[in-house]
Formats: sequence, structure tokens, C-alpha cells
Amino acid sequence: MRGFETGEGWGRCMTERNMRLGRRFQLDRPTIGTWLTLNDPAVAELMAAAGFDWLVVDLEHSLLTLERAGELIRVIELCGSTPLVRLTSIDLDQIKRVMDAGAHGVVVPMVLCADDAERAVAGTRYPPAGTRGVGLGRAHGYGVGFQEYWDWQVDEPIVIVQIEHRLALDNLDEIFAVPGVDGLLIGPYDLSASMGIPGKFDDPLYTNSLELILST
Repeated sequence: MRGFETGEGWGRCMTERNMRLGRRFQLDRPTIGTWLTLNDPAVAELMAAAGFDWLVVDLEHSLLTLERAGELIRVIELCGSTPLVRLTSIDLDQIKRVMDAGAHGVVVPMVLCADDAERAVAGTRYPPAGTRGVGLGRAHGYGVGFQEYWDWQVDEPIVIVQIEHRLALDNLDEIFAVPGVDGLLIGPYDLSASMGIPGKFDDPLYTNSLELILST
């Protein structure tokens, strides 16, 4: 138990796995992951063991509680995948709580502008780089890995923004230029709904917006 008693190595697996994922994002290398909306930790265990690079615990469109999300985060990490959490909104308190639980990063819905992205990134990091409140939890090894986690959180938390409203299309360059934004996900139903064509994914208005996003 030497590593646990001294803090040496606490979170090392998290750091190494997260760095591999972050580096693959930076190098534009493909990663494979999926969403978790089911309440059973066994589902998370099976999916993590199947070899997905990342799994997103979805708080936005599910009945999952924060308490259950914490359990799923732990299972995903211990089974060798990278746990991310999709937030219900750009909620700094929620970001703090899921990061304290051990999430390696967040998926942020309905990002409309650079300010939204900046707030989300800041919420994953402690001052002076961010605005996240400092408190001990599972992510810090309940205290024994505090310094290691502090060093990790400066640059490593993963932030994925969701582009899912027509208003965001005018701000793509500014959103993607925000330091700390690692990638994007398109929200097809919300995006098409904001254009007045819900679910019509073959409509030129929608397909043209996809081309704009991918070319930015």
C-alpha cells in the first residue's frame, strides 16, 4: 500500500490514460467512445472493459443522479477507460462536483460563444488558471494525491464543446480558439430544431451547417 500511503502514484493511471487521449485529440487521431444513460454500473463495467477509449456519463438526457454518476466514473476508470461527463448546462457547480468525483473532463452542451467555452474550461481548473473551488475528494485520492492532481489539472482536463444551435455557427472560430477546448460534438437534434427543421438531417440548411462546422 506504499503508493496509497504516500500519495506516490495515486492518479498515475488516470494521468497517463488521460494524456494518451488528449494527445490523440491534438494529433487528430481517431478515438472511439459512446454514451452511458443506464443506471446499472455493470453496464459501465462491460463497456469500459470492451475497450472504448472514453465513455460519457450523460446527465443531460437521462435520469442519472450525481451520486450515480460518481459511481459510474469510478467503475469506468477502474476498468481502463476514460470517464467524461456530459453536463446538464454550463453549470460551474456541477463541473466542480463531477471533476471532484474523478471525471477526466466534461462534455458541455449548448455552447453558443467563446465566453461559454471559456467559462467551462475555467470550471475544470483551479486558480489562477480557472475558477474551480478547491476541496478534497476521490479525484485527489481523498488527500494523499493532492499535489499530483494539482499538477494534472493545470493542463489536462478534457473539455468537449457541443455545437447545437444556429447562433453558435457565427462564432465557430472564436469558440474553437479558446485554450483548453479539446474537441467538439455536434448536437444534431437541437441544431436542426434551432433552424426550424427538427430531425430533417437531409435538409440543405442542416447539411450546409455541418460543412461549415467541419471546415472551420
